[in-house]
Amino acid sequence: MTKQKLSWDIIKSFLEKELKRTSHILTFGTIGSCNIEHDIDTIITKKPSSPSAEFFKEIHLIFDKLDGFLNKEYSTRVIRFNQSVEDFYSEEMIKSKKIRFHVLIYVCLPQLITEWKLSLPKDQNPVHILKKDYKCILGSVGNILTKEFNSENYYSYMFTYIAMYDHVNFPLPKKFLLKISNYYLNYLYKKRLGINSPIAKNKEEIKKGFYELCEILDKKNEERNAPAN
Repeated sequence: MTKQKLSWDIIKSFLEKELKRTSHILTFGTIGSCNIEHDIDTIITKKPSSPSAEFFKEIHLIFDKLDGFLNKEYSTRVIRFNQSVEDFYSEEMIKSKKIRFHVLIYVCLPQLITEWKLSLPKDQNPVHILKKDYKCILGSVGNILTKEFNSENYYSYMFTYIAMYDHVNFPLPKKFLLKISNYYLNYLYKKRLGINSPIAKNKEEIKKGFYELCEILDKKNEERNAPAN
């Protein structure tokens, strides 16, 4: 039997099944054509009540599983990146067939609005764009517009950095992945928070470093929002 040609519908079907198993992702969806010959613009948001570390674990796991599936069935790798320039890096560094996801990750609506306003004309409204163009595989645009998700997270800017500097779903050579990940972990821990940074020796320790940082940020945010005695 001839194998079906790889298409967005196949990828979407796989994602739908995996997303049903998640507990901490509020919405997962795309903006744009979903042409797999180009990058797939993706937005992922966190449930307001969920621990940030568990949220990022689910993101890592979903893309790990998708990479495993596509690598086995179609000899194709999955690349998750946050900044467009990394798409050009992937062309130079990874010569095998690949599906590229340009992923934006948000823990609250104010974080999304702040980021988008930096790159949008003044007459364009991020919420209007979401309502018009965000096609959810999990959840709905309405989930993003709730009072709970609109609640400010003082440390949301740090989660923006985490999304930018997390390359664990980018199939880099081990030595290079460790070098850049330890550099960014040191920057986030020591330069931004003034605490000692872990030194990762493998991919799992890189993930652990990000998860521990998420836990620290959640705790700091809870302390900041706690009612005064």
